[in-house]
Amino acid sequence: MTDIDGVLRGKYLHKDKFLAAAESGFGFCTWSSAGDASDAPYDNTVWTGWHTGFPDALVQLDLATFRRVPWDGGVPFFLGDFVEPSGAPGEVCPRQGVQARASKRAAKLGFEVLTGLEYEWFNFRETPQSMAAKNYVSPTPITPGMFGYSMTRAGRTSPTSRR
Repeated sequence: MTDIDGVLRGKYLHKDKFLAAAESGFGFCTWSSAGDASDAPYDNTVWTGWHTGFPDALVQLDLATFRRVPWDGGVPFFLGDFVEPSGAPGEVCPRQGVQARASKRAAKLGFEVLTGLEYEWFNFRETPQSMAAKNYVSPTPITPGMFGYSMTRAGRTSPTSRR
């Protein structure tokens, strides 16, 4: 998931859960739309927040985004999108809901949206030499906390879960 600020948030799924999620989606905490990149909660959210208890919302995996993460043993990686129970794009989903509304607004103004860019990156405190010395395994995150990665699973770098 890309959060409301463009920071990648994620979770590992067991193969069986992944197969089920690929078909019918899975729950993902709405915190990703209520906190900033420093994990401080926004105080003016409507869709989710302290007032809702940050419940899970339905996420649908975008299987067309498949790739492998080379610095994490080639683990499979997919982007996901918040969706409504009906399958419609989620209201606050940056990749579908927000983009779709912006495209409609542009069309009303006489513009046609032809393309968009999506940047995905991870920030590590490494150099080419330090990574080579580590055999390109377990890069050190540039900051602690939720800025894309945290150290878990016996010292391996892994996508951070909001759960």
